Amino acid sequence: MYVNPKNLFKLGNPVNVLILLLAKQATTKNDMSEYIASLVSDDQELDKLIEEDYLKKIKGTKKLNEFQKIRLGKKGTKFLNDLDEPDVEEQDITIFNWLKNIYLKRGKTVGNGKRTQRLIASFRVKSGIELNKLSYLCKTFITDEEQQEYSHKLENVFYKPKTMFATKFVLEDSRLWQYYMKHKTMFDKEFEKLN
Repeated sequence: MYVNPKNLFKLGNPVNVLILLLAKQATTKNDMSEYIASLVSDDQELDKLIEEDYLKKIKGTKKLNEFQKIRLGKKGTKFLNDLDEPDVEEQDITIFNWLKNIYLKRGKTVGNGKRTQRLIASFRVKSGIELNKLSYLCKTFITDEEQQEYSHKLENVFYKPKTMFATKFVLEDSRLWQYYMKHKTMFDKEFEKLN
């Protein structure tokens, strides 16, 4: 699992990330209170997470202790979703601009530029394919006649969610990754030449 180190330390103490992960799993039937309590060294820190909506407390019943009432808040959900999102690097922007120019010259749609750059970064980090190797893979994919139906929009080359509710990048759902896996032997031979 990839973890963006900048995101990991946004909450100060990385132990807070573990508390959020446990709170995400907490339900009335799935009691995480013992684990959360063991991680909390400072009640003020916990209160701050609740105050800032990383955590929230449900009303619950009188039988529940304070730790059994802890759940993940809206900001906590967003934080955990962003935890594994890599930073966009210069190489991602370079590949995006190069592909964007190709798409515009062909009269094709680019899509959301910022989102596409984030998708390129996610693809790069999760696949381990970067720089010239990623350029070669992209060029091969977008010039393959059999892949034309999947590459009308640049944004969709890297990832198109299966449903409108899917927002998180999943490498295995990427058309580009599937294309790479289908032709892995050929690409790996070409990648060796690019080292």
